[in-house]
Amino acid sequence: MIHTMKNRSALEIYKEGGAWWETEISHIQKNSIELRGYPIEELIGELSYPQMLYLLLVGELLDDSKAALFESVLVAGADHGPRAPSIAAARMAVTCGISFNSSVATGVNLLGDIHGGAGEKAMRMLYEAKSVYDAHKDMKSAAKQVCQTWLARKEKIPGIGHQLHDDDPRVRRLYELSQTYVQQGDISGTYLRLAEAIRHELEQLKGKKITMNIDGVSAAIQCELSIPAEAAKGIFSLSRGMGIVAHAYEELTKGALVKGPCPNEERLVRYAGVGTRHLKEGEKI
Repeated sequence: MIHTMKNRSALEIYKEGGAWWETEISHIQKNSIELRGYPIEELIGELSYPQMLYLLLVGELLDDSKAALFESVLVAGADHGPRAPSIAAARMAVTCGISFNSSVATGVNLLGDIHGGAGEKAMRMLYEAKSVYDAHKDMKSAAKQVCQTWLARKEKIPGIGHQLHDDDPRVRRLYELSQTYVQQGDISGTYLRLAEAIRHELEQLKGKKITMNIDGVSAAIQCELSIPAEAAKGIFSLSRGMGIVAHAYEELTKGALVKGPCPNEERLVRYAGVGTRHLKEGEKI
């Protein structure tokens, strides 16, 4: 489930009669705003935030039950304290006196493949596992094949383990909640079972207890809702953006000036270069 841009230049498409900007999302005219074909006035007061996000992104209306499950993922990822690089960066930016929106953007801009990107990788892996499962109808075999493929590429299995939590309360709650939706028939539960099968397979390979993390269970839920993996970092940015705004505002109202990444202590920043030397004539190369 990978989508890519057209492998042609915009100018070439335009010269052939295409519009410069073409969108299936919004149709804006004087006194008229339609989103995915729906007049905005029909959506206001009727759709929740996750329903609007899903409509804009996927083009379909998510029912109230599935929207509540999607919302739980957004809530779960909202904040993880100043030790998270995105939060710390936003707070540091505020202490430097830049505008509030720029401080928030500083935090959001740190969400990438390593910090904030595990969800996308986990979704790609789960969609891959689903293709294998559909072909053989064997959950354990699909998990084993995917683990072997990722490990052979020397890639870390995403969605597994956490440097701080070994019993993450967010994971427990999302897993419990999602099971309710499976029992109600709102989602199939296939991706959740695949995620658990992959976790178990890796546990067997490593010979030690391995836990699923927030990225793993969030990815499984989003796959259950057919959300494209490529949108995962953007969705996480909207989720963690809540925490970034709150932390930036707190630093703005209660913080100090010019706060760096760590206190001015020698043991925290170690110089590892050459010793003191002096410029001598004829030394340049």
